[in-house]
Amino acid sequence: MNTSWFLVGVVLVSLVGCAGKGERIDVAIPGKFTSAAATSSSGPRIAVLPFDDTRAAQVHLGQRAHLWGGTSYFDLPTGTVSKASAQALVDYLTRHGWRASLARTQGSEGADVTILGTIQDLSIDATSGFMHTDLSAKNTVRLQIMNHSDGSTVRERVSGSGTNQVFWFEPEDAQALTVELLESNFRKFVTDVRIDGRSIRLK
Repeated sequence: MNTSWFLVGVVLVSLVGCAGKGERIDVAIPGKFTSAAATSSSGPRIAVLPFDDTRAAQVHLGQRAHLWGGTSYFDLPTGTVSKASAQALVDYLTRHGWRASLARTQGSEGADVTILGTIQDLSIDATSGFMHTDLSAKNTVRLQIMNHSDGSTVRERVSGSGTNQVFWFEPEDAQALTVELLESNFRKFVTDVRIDGRSIRLK
């Protein structure tokens, strides 16, 4: 009897592994960061422009390969990767007490600093196997920080990757891995720079 129930369980898991082929799996950017919110009335006013998306594959964020064949795709629920990535940086900086906001055009009125970003890589992929799904995510962003007070420019490149393995795949698994990766890269950026009056400098 126990063996029979085990076999039934295996069949059900296998069916779940191939269910939902061809569906769109939403991954929100920005997601919900884990850091506590902070506020600040000092420091430079930072305008972040929508990032330039130079990824080789821009149709989807990535894909999930199902156990018995077939593919589903990771996508944003709404909007573009360019604007969503810039908003994710704004949200992270704001939560750490920086005076950041999303701008539409360069030379935003009142900004002390403008940040331009180029997305070189941003992907999330999953491969389902027998009783497990392997997830991987990658993100590389090149940032150009323009200080308007003296016309200086700072360039920084942050890159990272992350993996996870789950028994029972849920869309939240891909969401969590993506947020964790973005947070890690933004943390690297904040660690590598410093506020100097109304400017941002490399440490």
